[in-house]
Amino acid sequence: MDKQIYDALMDSYRLRQEQNRRIEQSRKDEVFAAHPDVELLCLKRHSMIIGAVRSVFTAAPENLEQQMLEYNQQIRDLLVKYGYAPDYLAPVYECEKCEDTGLVGEVLKTECECFRKKYMAAVNRKSDSGIPSHTFENFDFTRFPNTPLQENPAVTQRSYMALLKEKCETFANLYPDGPQKNLLLYGGSGLGKTYLMHCIMNRQTEQGKEVVYVTAYQLLNDLRNAYFRPGTVDTSIYEDAELLLIDDLGMEPLFENVTVESIFNLFNVRTMKGLGTGISTNLTPVELKQRYTERFSSRLQDVRTCLQLHFYGQDIRLLK
Repeated sequence: MDKQIYDALMDSYRLRQEQNRRIEQSRKDEVFAAHPDVELLCLKRHSMIIGAVRSVFTAAPENLEQQMLEYNQQIRDLLVKYGYAPDYLAPVYECEKCEDTGLVGEVLKTECECFRKKYMAAVNRKSDSGIPSHTFENFDFTRFPNTPLQENPAVTQRSYMALLKEKCETFANLYPDGPQKNLLLYGGSGLGKTYLMHCIMNRQTEQGKEVVYVTAYQLLNDLRNAYFRPGTVDTSIYEDAELLLIDDLGMEPLFENVTVESIFNLFNVRTMKGLGTGISTNLTPVELKQRYTERFSSRLQDVRTCLQLHFYGQDIRLLK
């Protein structure tokens, strides 16, 4: 994991816990000042809890659990009587699983689901600050020329992009339960591949999925550091994300015995875990095979497991 992001998130959880404690104390001060009988019950309950802790070394009091339930119910009843919510004095936290600690587990602590989602969102924001505005809803077809495609004169580039957008949106809506878990967007520059990758990421994030977007250059940099400097980078985020989106495959440096092997191993690990991978590239299928070998390209070009979308047309960045 990215240590800087991880530490910053943990700091935010500690800040949240401190804010929670201030809210709890403020509510107690408010209620106890107006209703001493509620404070008396809370004090009795607290004394009973302290007695139970001490009893570990002596003899446990009888009907401890029943007494606690009765105190809790009496406090709730009084709160409702005085116009408060029954849980007004209950502990305050946003996540019930980790109670705003970011960690779950009795002995072996692991990151809570809420932490993982925030971490991945932070990673995605770091990858590309313009991602949040790239959505299917904001996709602007008018940016593409309404002229026939050279490869298929019966279709305009604009209408063809509408078809590709529809296919990507369907993939994002159905994943991971769609017919294919992997995705390959290939074609020239400036045809909307990266934008649609962002759209898929945002739709998946809206659905609560753990999706990671990363450029091939950044991915290779992390994989190399993990290989040559063990312990400096935790690449498990790339192995375990529900959906991994790799943008601009082919633009990363080609290091002998590192680039191809690292990317293939990552793809293979994710496949064995039943996880999907989306890839965008300017390379043709033939060029993918030449650069990454047959064993990798054949998996990407398997129509049973991979949705392949070929992007045609003019580079809209040059048209602008």
